[in-house]
Amino acid sequence: MKAATLHQIKKELETSSPQRVLSLLLRVIKSKTENKELISYLLFDEDNLSGYIADLREDVSELLKDIKYLPPYQVKRSLRKALKFITKYAKYTGAKETEAELLVHLCKLMQTQGLASGSNKMANSIYAKQVEKIEKLIPYLHEELQFDYKEELVVLKKSIKINYY
Repeated sequence: MKAATLHQIKKELETSSPQRVLSLLLRVIKSKTENKELISYLLFDEDNLSGYIADLREDVSELLKDIKYLPPYQVKRSLRKALKFITKYAKYTGAKETEAELLVHLCKLMQTQGLASGSNKMANSIYAKQVEKIEKLIPYLHEELQFDYKEELVVLKKSIKINYY
């Protein structure tokens, strides 16, 4: 079976009754947790982006609360989990500034936990890649935000230790 195109689905939804659309929407929401999370964001958090970002920052901080006391392989798992979390929830907003803000927060947490110091090569590598990612996001942001994030980037880049072998 071949799925219908977005245009075809839109046309069909326009001709359907509101009750039918509601029942279809509820059925889609029940099928995947990600759909439920997206609808929750659109209904409750879309109007308050700064509050949403603040909540996500708290969640990322909670994920990495005691990371410096973990063995290296668990540090890597925790960092990957935090990155997956950031990617997933930043995607809902559709704004590059959300992802940039959360990645900067993650990098600052890594600095405060001592993971960007170079003692853990894997954590240092993840840190460096996230700094690169932030650098690539900056041109897509508003001019005023670009200036702020460039300043943040300078501070973050000072912590990168590169080991050449």
